Amino acid sequence: MQTVFLVLLLVAAVVVANAVYARFNQVPVAFLQIGAGLILSLIPLYQNFELEPEIFLFVIISILMFNDGQNTNIRKLSHQFGTTLSLSVVLAIVTILIVGTVTHLLIPEFSLALALALGAIITPTDAVAVSSITTKVAIPGEVMTTLENESLFNDASGIVAFNLAIAAIVTGKFSVWHGITNFLYVFAGGIFVGLIIGYIIVAIRIMLIRMRVDTPSVIVPYTLLTPFVVYFLAESLGVSGILAVVATGLIHGVQSDQLRLTTSRLQIVMTTTWSIVASILNGIVFVLLGVSLPSVINHLQQRDTGSVAVLVGLGILLYLIMTFTRFLWTRFDLARIRAWDNHEKTRNAFVMGLSGVHGTITLAMAFSLPLTLNGSNFPYRNDIIFVAAVVILTSLLVPTILLPMTLPKQTVKVTEDELATAKADMVSHAIDLMQARHGNNASTSKVIAILSGQRVLDGRPKRSQLAGLFDATFEVEQATVDQMVTNKEITPHEAEKYMRVASQTRIQNQQTFFERLKLLFRFTMAKWSLSKKARARRKMFRQYRPRRGQDRSELLARNRQMWHRMRQIEQKPYEAVLAYLADTITADNQQAIGIVRRAYDERHRRLSGERDGQNIQNELLIEAFQLEYNFIQTQLASKTFSSELGNQLYEQISTDQLVYLQSINTD
Repeated sequence: MQTVFLVLLLVAAVVVANAVYARFNQVPVAFLQIGAGLILSLIPLYQNFELEPEIFLFVIISILMFNDGQNTNIRKLSHQFGTTLSLSVVLAIVTILIVGTVTHLLIPEFSLALALALGAIITPTDAVAVSSITTKVAIPGEVMTTLENESLFNDASGIVAFNLAIAAIVTGKFSVWHGITNFLYVFAGGIFVGLIIGYIIVAIRIMLIRMRVDTPSVIVPYTLLTPFVVYFLAESLGVSGILAVVATGLIHGVQSDQLRLTTSRLQIVMTTTWSIVASILNGIVFVLLGVSLPSVINHLQQRDTGSVAVLVGLGILLYLIMTFTRFLWTRFDLARIRAWDNHEKTRNAFVMGLSGVHGTITLAMAFSLPLTLNGSNFPYRNDIIFVAAVVILTSLLVPTILLPMTLPKQTVKVTEDELATAKADMVSHAIDLMQARHGNNASTSKVIAILSGQRVLDGRPKRSQLAGLFDATFEVEQATVDQMVTNKEITPHEAEKYMRVASQTRIQNQQTFFERLKLLFRFTMAKWSLSKKARARRKMFRQYRPRRGQDRSELLARNRQMWHRMRQIEQKPYEAVLAYLADTITADNQQAIGIVRRAYDERHRRLSGERDGQNIQNELLIEAFQLEYNFIQTQLASKTFSSELGNQLYEQISTDQLVYLQSINTD
């Protein structure tokens, strides 16, 4: 039970950090997650927290690597295959040897095998971590693609080299020839096993799709279990489980066209599930870094007060060595990147060097160090974890500062045509699914008609413009109702009741909390003002208050009668509002006019229709809006939509919800 509680706290910390980042994204999310971990470390339950090393590779890394594999662009990977092998294998091995040698020379207490294990831990790069710190700068597309392909395989290179180094530490023996052959066997064997198992798993999934057994309750768990099964089988055969899950993920990517021959609902659920799982697992690793740092530092200080300073210096030095090595490797064309011309090489090589950010894999391998060796505590385990943490933090901090000085700011502009096309696709997707689910009955037809109207509104009116129009239409209704009272078409009480309904349309379409609060206050003060007209209305209104002991059925009947009367009264103010909107429309305000018009149309439909049918329509509208949200999430996950385009679509759906749903909740 305690373990479950600890895990829940880790997830909660990730959620809080992500929520803070969503609101204040000036600080990279990785730093916020580390900070959340530092806060958790103050909880007594976490002061002696130890996570079994095998859990990292089996539970966390296998899922993350499988997800990276299935999202990899196979065409780009095959085009850059030579470059990817050069960076992820050759450069990784060279860096491990350099880092291990330097560490052994500077700190002789670290055996060569232990120093090489440290090199294997801090060598792998993390493209996800790069993305988290470069959201505000424009990294060249070919550089980002190269980094993503590199991180796909250099993780495995680091893990294989790490396992060889740990084996040498445990046995005390190391043969160069044996190490090379074992590396090739584990590396190539992992890919081969992953391809074979992946082909079988994909074939079974395609068979399930063809048999119509492709519900989310079957396919989602089946896919989530895939990396665990592949990793376990590969490790049982003595090959790299990480490379096996990467290869299986690549098979899923290759077969993506066939795997998508299923329901849109399943595709949305799959994409959303993997996005959430990957985000949570990445966040948990950084939270654990924050949780573990105080304990590691405490152990180091107990042994030697100078240890922390020495290891900080070592971590920074090793980071600089790795960064400089990456720069030289790409600048002098050892990576054979054909897409870069001579003018781009120096700049892109500098960006490649700085973008060697270390994250999840580095920390995971550090924590996967054995707790004991031959019955005793593993030597220098805390030292290595601390150096790895310093490298991670430095690799996150340095590019966060330097890349904005080197690269232009991220300026993703969405044209009106792009927004209109994307919105039309989104609406068409929702309409198709609504028709497939509910047919063409009356309620569905009304919802589809409402959704079709979304295509027209491509602009984004200002909040102040909308608020001004709703204020003006409210005044039009007030003047119309006052005239109806003067003409004795309605009673003061009926006018009071109707304006209460009308005020909800105005209040609920204000764009900020303070505007809503201000309007509600003004309406309340107007209601309780000391004017002669207000006193007359209050006196009339008191005549309609229920008396004590009055029969409930009589109250219900009176209420139904009142709503029937509201429908009759609403016709004239509604026509007056439409006339006002038609007279005031211009090229500058036509988008805002359209939104206000739809708000009043929705209220008119609610008042003039049957209540049960309206409730069904409301539920269908909520479902339709959720389908639109899901469509955007799918397009963002597949990178079909940019984040800027997705945000603008989210904003427009929110506006439509405000218009369609809030305007009808007037009771």
